[in-house]
Amino acid sequence: METVRIGLVGSGYMGRTYAECLKRYTTGGRLTAITGGSRAPALAADYSVESVGTSEELLSRNDVDAVLVASPHSAHVSQVIQAAQSKKHVLVEKPMALDTAECDNMIRACRIAGVTLSVIQTVRFRGTVARAKRMVDEGRIGPVRMIRLNTLFPWVPSTSKDWTKLDDEGGLILDQGAHNFDFLRWFAGAEAARLFARIAQFQEGPHPSPTAMAQIEFKNGVLANMWMSFELPEPGVENSYFRALVVGSKGMLDIDGFGKLRVAFDGGPWRLVWEQPTIDYINRPLAPERLEAFYTQVQDFIDSVKHQRPPAVTGEDGRAAVELIDAARRASATGHAVELPLRP
Repeated sequence: METVRIGLVGSGYMGRTYAECLKRYTTGGRLTAITGGSRAPALAADYSVESVGTSEELLSRNDVDAVLVASPHSAHVSQVIQAAQSKKHVLVEKPMALDTAECDNMIRACRIAGVTLSVIQTVRFRGTVARAKRMVDEGRIGPVRMIRLNTLFPWVPSTSKDWTKLDDEGGLILDQGAHNFDFLRWFAGAEAARLFARIAQFQEGPHPSPTAMAQIEFKNGVLANMWMSFELPEPGVENSYFRALVVGSKGMLDIDGFGKLRVAFDGGPWRLVWEQPTIDYINRPLAPERLEAFYTQVQDFIDSVKHQRPPAVTGEDGRAAVELIDAARRASATGHAVELPLRP
């Protein structure tokens, strides 16, 4: 397959993000059609492709080899299964689905159909995070022992994703938690063994489950702490939109997903490794510094389809993040630590 022809499902903020990636930054892939939402005709016109009325119509097209699903969370399971049954490869936005059972159904459908399934996890492809993971893999700080991750906001970022305000879409523990738990699992280098968490809402607001704290023990002994909140008083906490401390046996990494990567090891001082150019989600959403993580992962997906290799982020990876969210919900509801893998 010389060119992977891609149909886009979803025409909102993220739909435009991926249309721009495919037009300007990726190679070996081409956007051929768009469906989903009232903005689909205008988005298709902007990128000189066809607007299609339904996802079924898009999946029936001979010029679509793969679909990129950028729709609300609750639509993922049905759209991915339909794509698999139509023998289309799938790249689906995070969170993969509303719960682990839905993820299992999606993985099963793609396995039976023999198509590639990948899940968007752009945090892995951000400049500071990707560089930090390479340093871990190279043994620069020794085996990882502890991880602390904070994602703290005094507000919910203003995008067109108003559907995240609906309880049926899983709340912010699902929307942000999919990033956070994937990061912890990736850097720990193991699956989780047990988790305790509390999910809360301290003030009136449109978004459900805006605050959570979790403690996770991984099977290799790594301990991790995760604190997310979208209800801090103004002005919030500086440089804490995505801030992690990764502690190894002989060094540490201070990772700001939107700022600096610093390292300290072998008894030396903290030193700067790399700094992320400023990302403006609101005023410059299509700027290359924002799109870099997105087009890098889309390129990986295109290459995985072309070369028939596993993608960097698999369906199983997407499922693992959702399972940790399910575990956090269960722990918060019961007041007890939860063992993993989850039992029905």
